[in-house]
Amino acid sequence: MTISVCNEKGGCGKTTIAVNLAVKLGVLKDDVILIDADPQMSINVFNEIRSRKELPLIFNCVSKFGAGLAREINSLKSKYDTIVIDTGGRDSEEMRQALVVSDLVIIPVSPSDLDIAVLNKMIKLFDLSKALNPQAKALIVISRASPNPFLTQKIKDLQEYIKDKNLNDIFLLNAVLFEREAHKNAITNGKGIVEFQNSNEKACKDFDNFFEEVVKYGNK
Repeated sequence: MTISVCNEKGGCGKTTIAVNLAVKLGVLKDDVILIDADPQMSINVFNEIRSRKELPLIFNCVSKFGAGLAREINSLKSKYDTIVIDTGGRDSEEMRQALVVSDLVIIPVSPSDLDIAVLNKMIKLFDLSKALNPQAKALIVISRASPNPFLTQKIKDLQEYIKDKNLNDIFLLNAVLFEREAHKNAITNGKGIVEFQNSNEKACKDFDNFFEEVVKYGNK
């Protein structure tokens, strides 16, 4: 299974999702490699923190950029159970190559007008990639949503907006990833949220609900 996390817009939680996917899969004893295709190399920083704190290596990680990314990813498919790809927050060569080699494309989107405009671009890019990767599915997840109950209407409005599009092979997840301080604290400590929190705590429950849906679509 190859999973890429893509969005042209930065700040929507791509790297946090990619890291937490790799950690969760590693905890479940999946043989997983996390590919950092984001020039900011935030995952490299996370791994350095993890190394300094002498935490166990539960997933492999490499940085890959440039025209040969798709070919290198394909060469790794026989060596790992799961490949997770984190791409940069822009329309890049790396992101387009990730789209054509992925089984699942996760598109995080925050409930804001700017994110909605970029989401429409991402839908077009995914549709274009289907010509070369017809079996791929995309999963839209509402990410970095405010947990403030007075702002829940923004989430509902975005959900309705996406559902009304009647998209092909692009599915809106029921799970919502809320903006919680625990995610920042986990990364600061070199941990995924499932390592940092108990399973009954809010951020961990958010992520586990998301992960269960990803697995469901991956098995279809």
